[in-house]
Amino acid sequence: MSRNVTIVVIILIIVLLAAYLVWLRGRYQATTEASPSPTPQVTISPSPILSPTPTASASASPKEATKSGTKTATPAATAR
Repeated sequence: MSRNVTIVVIILIIVLLAAYLVWLRGRYQATTEASPSPTPQVTISPSPILSPTPTASASASPKEATKSGTKTATPAATAR
């Protein structure tokens, strides 16, 4: 008879432990669902696609372009 009592006590302890875990899980889920974190809303508006504009000069700086245009012939170069 004491063997049957031991089995019943072990089963009751397992049932009580399972009930406590279910209660604890329900309590944990209630706190996480009560305060959801706000998610920011992102709205996308269409914007025009800008095409690259071509540049007028091929040189790196404007000073280099003006120096090459102002060269004059020297007398030594024309004497040959």
